[in-house]
Amino acid sequence: MADYTTLAAVKRALGSAENADDVLLTELITQASRTIDRYCGGSDNYFVRETLSNVTVRGYVSADGILCCWPPKPIVESVSYLAYRFSAHESWHELDPAKADVLKASVSWNGVNGQGKVLVNISFTGGFSPLPDDLVNAATLLSVRFYKEVKSGLTDSIGVAELGMLQYTKALPERVQVMLKPYKRIVL
Repeated sequence: MADYTTLAAVKRALGSAENADDVLLTELITQASRTIDRYCGGSDNYFVRETLSNVTVRGYVSADGILCCWPPKPIVESVSYLAYRFSAHESWHELDPAKADVLKASVSWNGVNGQGKVLVNISFTGGFSPLPDDLVNAATLLSVRFYKEVKSGLTDSIGVAELGMLQYTKALPERVQVMLKPYKRIVL
């Protein structure tokens, strides 16, 4: 599994050069990376550039014969295989991947007969290499947050708002949510 930040970056953010908690920090970096994967709607290693083969995703064919699908990566670089079928009981209809249109995280193909929901089988290369700086920063901040939760023993919330006391929650920090917003997987 790939981590979205480094031990050195997290230690810089914490202002610590000690090696006492390196094992814990490394575990928390991995946890923060997987949390970001799940928050953004992907599976493990959602952001890592890799080539995936024979991935089945849902798609649709519009009234004008355009097949659309969204492979499970934040950005698609190229498509090497593309096929579709309207139900699991029929065979795959192969398409020429060279004619596929790729726009960020979506793949479309013009000229399909029929209309409606389809299953799409796709082989493609997608993801980031290197990771965008704001994504690395979000992983660093979340790792620091997890570390502080472990070290301080904080519960889900502390304090009472009506009395002007500090409140704390384990929800994903708003700053991290804002940083990750451009990467959230949205499928129409």
